[in-house]
Amino acid sequence: MPLVQVKSKSQITLPQRVRRFLDIQEGDYLEVKIEKNTVVLKPKIILDKLPTFELSLAGEAMLQEALNDVKAGRVEKFDNVKDLINDLHK
Repeated sequence: MPLVQVKSKSQITLPQRVRRFLDIQEGDYLEVKIEKNTVVLKPKIILDKLPTFELSLAGEAMLQEALNDVKAGRVEKFDNVKDLINDLHK
């Protein structure tokens, strides 16, 4: 395993073969974790935010009703999608 040296401003350079193997490019993001006294770098992808939108008055009312149901515990848990769909068609 190659060694890297911590440079000024706490910067390190990843060895070329590591970058190639993991397809790490300039500008990519890496998540930094500490696991059992070891620094772990994990390549991550950052996604763009979804565009904002406005609900109609009816949509706002439906959303509020759903949130109230969740807060009040009026929810059901399903083991699979088929059971959920069957319940929706009751």
